[in-house]
Amino acid sequence: MSYDNESFDIVIDKGTTDAVLCGEDSYLNMALIVSECQRVLKTGGKYIVISHGIPEIRKFHFERKNLAFDI
Repeated sequence: MSYDNESFDIVIDKGTTDAVLCGEDSYLNMALIVSECQRVLKTGGKYIVISHGIPEIRKFHFERKNLAFDI
């Protein structure tokens, strides 16, 4: 994304996770998206993900070692 670091108080993902995980290189693309969302979020910002996926399966993508999300 072309936004500066810590540009947003909130990022809302309504279905993007589901769409990305249906495509090629889905885990890599998901990792890139989540990293970018973390980069543009202000400290203390919120990342809201609305997904039809099972939370126990989806949360893996937000618990990677390079991320600092509280789930």
